[in-house]
Amino acid sequence: MEFPHELKELYPDQIIEVRGNADALTVILDKNVDLHQFKAELVKKFSGLEEQQILFIKHEDKQDFEKLVLE
Repeated sequence: MEFPHELKELYPDQIIEVRGNADALTVILDKNVDLHQFKAELVKKFSGLEEQQILFIKHEDKQDFEKLVLE
């Protein structure tokens, strides 16, 4: 399975911005999104990827990032 780099299009009400490169993506979430629920949904939806994908996820109003490795 390929990892879609159009995450913003898949989650328009949750994601404000996606940026990065082939090595890792930074995902900025709307401040009202439950970060842990969002991460769990990504893990469930994108298990079995051909290549590992690293995401750094944060809320728009916070400085801390959470790392998520999808495999």
